[in-house]
Amino acid sequence: MKNYNVSEIKNLLATAKTALIAVPQLNIDSIGSALALALLLKKSNISTKVYCPQKTDANYTKLSGLELLTDNYNSNDLIVTLDYPLDQIEKVTYNQDNGKLNLVVQTKSGAQKVAENQILISNQASIADINFCFGDEALLGSNSNMVTNGNWINISPINVEKSWAKASVIDQDAPFSEILSFLLPMIGLELTPDSAKNLLIALRVATQSFSINVSPETFEAGANCLRATQV
Repeated sequence: MKNYNVSEIKNLLATAKTALIAVPQLNIDSIGSALALALLLKKSNISTKVYCPQKTDANYTKLSGLELLTDNYNSNDLIVTLDYPLDQIEKVTYNQDNGKLNLVVQTKSGAQKVAENQILISNQASIADINFCFGDEALLGSNSNMVTNGNWINISPINVEKSWAKASVIDQDAPFSEILSFLLPMIGLELTPDSAKNLLIALRVATQSFSINVSPETFEAGANCLRATQV
């Protein structure tokens, strides 16, 4: 069993309504782990997005939560977020009124009215309440400076401290999936079948089916994930 210092992460999560997970380098381990985190944050009613500058391919189709992944990050984009049940929304349209753009959200018959405090407006330059970077931000290219704003958590298998990080989880030589399998319960995010499946897929790929770069904790991580998929 591993033990990370997670007090600052828990403090940030306690008040967070939005989250961004940046994945500088595309691979099954990093994306599977990031999506596992994203699914659990979303389950905790935190609006979450995963950004990776490279596109996924057919090798990633077995992962859950791919709809939360984007390869586009534009600091000029305006984002309107509704903290409202999606199954109560009939459709979303837009129209023009004297040169002004109106976004129209039509709720289903009998549904509650969307309250003003359920509407969040931001742009991508406004970093989320809590942000995670899975690895070296320099690999984000032109968007590498995104880590200079907001509350960032550095998660890395390489022992390099980052000055921009409010907190770091560094576990040398452990794949992201191994780190996340222990970290998530520590910060109050219990594994669900989908999140555990993502971590298990990532762990198998990162260790070539538990044949390389393994430790007793690696097998413990795999066992924890396998148990959670059986729930």
